[in-house]
Amino acid sequence: MPVTTSAAVGSFHVGVQGWLVGLGTGLVLRFLEHRRQATVEAVRRDERLALARELHDVVAHHVSGIVMHTHAAQIMLRKQPDHLGAALADIERSGTHAMDAMRRVVALLRDAEDGVAVTAGPEQLIDLVRRFEEHGPAVDLRLPTGAPTWPPVVTATVYRVVQESLTNIARHARGARAATVTIAQDRTDITVEIGDDAPPHPPIRSSPRGGYGLVGMRERVEALGGTLDAGPRPGAGWSVRATVPLQAGDHR
Repeated sequence: MPVTTSAAVGSFHVGVQGWLVGLGTGLVLRFLEHRRQATVEAVRRDERLALARELHDVVAHHVSGIVMHTHAAQIMLRKQPDHLGAALADIERSGTHAMDAMRRVVALLRDAEDGVAVTAGPEQLIDLVRRFEEHGPAVDLRLPTGAPTWPPVVTATVYRVVQESLTNIARHARGARAATVTIAQDRTDITVEIGDDAPPHPPIRSSPRGGYGLVGMRERVEALGGTLDAGPRPGAGWSVRATVPLQAGDHR
């Protein structure tokens, strides 16, 4: 009898341990699914806010130019009516540039489905670049070899930095003939660099190129413990360089 009782107790313990392991596994899976859904929702909110912000910036930037040219046309109408045709042509060009820029921005911000950035891999980045090239300069896209597996929050950040930088090129890089997007990865970090070759132009407004979009990019990258630098390139063009630690996704 004591042997039978001991065996029964042992079986009971094994059964309890198995139940606890199953319960723990289920809780972990539910937690991971909850975290994934929370990440998707956060990216969806970011997408909507980015769309509103970028369209606002595009409209404000180009309408400012149209207003400036219209004011100059009014002065010419009074003082130099013979030159009014040139002023009206400037207004027409500004309006055309505004429409082209808005089309490029809408194309860049139009994702196939909400939360695409969460699962964005090389295919999504290639598609993003193709949409940009439909109305903008050619892009030399350089990706890491193999199939990168990044945490969702890191994946979303890489996608957003590329998207935001191409959007800034679409808005501001008048005269750009080519752009580059380079994504590199080592054992600890992911580096994203985007540049263009646009000749320098006097700014219509005083804010640096990128405006609130650049601020948003920097906040997103620094929140993950990374760094972001942006500024003019030597000679011509603009460059954005972001570095994000791979382990950032473990602390989301």
